[in-house]
Amino acid sequence: MDVLLEILKWVLIVFVAGVIGQLGKSLTLKILDARRKKKEAAGAQSTEPPLVPLPAKSAAPDAKTAKELTKQQKKTAKAQQKRRKKASD
Repeated sequence: MDVLLEILKWVLIVFVAGVIGQLGKSLTLKILDARRKKKEAAGAQSTEPPLVPLPAKSAAPDAKTAKELTKQQKKTAKAQQKRRKKASD
């Protein structure tokens, strides 16, 4: 009989620990979600960096300059996309 009570005691302890753990996880997720929403609301206006104006194109840009310009535009677009994705996560 003592063995049965001991087993029942440990089953209840594990069950209660699981319930407490699950409640803690749910509370943590709610807190993080609330912080994320608050941060998005506060940072919505300031997260976008000012756009850098592109240099004026000359009448006949050489191939190397055009290639560098295109490369820089792609880098800028990719960086902005990363910032937007990071802000939404």
